[in-house]
Amino acid sequence: MRVSIQVVILEIILLLVIGVVERLLVRIFHHPKKTKHLWWGWTIILWLLIIFNIGFYWPAYPIALWMILALLLIVLQIIHNHEFIYRRYWPVFWHYSAYYALIIYIGSLIISPWLPLI
Repeated sequence: MRVSIQVVILEIILLLVIGVVERLLVRIFHHPKKTKHLWWGWTIILWLLIIFNIGFYWPAYPIALWMILALLLIVLQIIHNHEFIYRRYWPVFWHYSAYYALIIYIGSLIISPWLPLI
């Protein structure tokens, strides 16, 4: 599956619109913790765009690595804090997941022409 320039431009416009909507939602539903981004939302949106760009087969590999990284994050928290606390885990997990999904998304734009069709 080849990603054209028009699709890339539309995806970037979509991400900008989603960013503006996110900013408005954070301002309307102001939380006392000063939430700047909805990291879980960005992660899900980026993974959907990745699947759109490279199909259903190839994202399985980065998703498997994503799960391994999540388990490593749990192990690091257990080693560091000697316990596993969800309240500390989820913000860090979604924050790193969004950055990881962004890297994979950019990679999906670059590598899609060279991936064989499955």
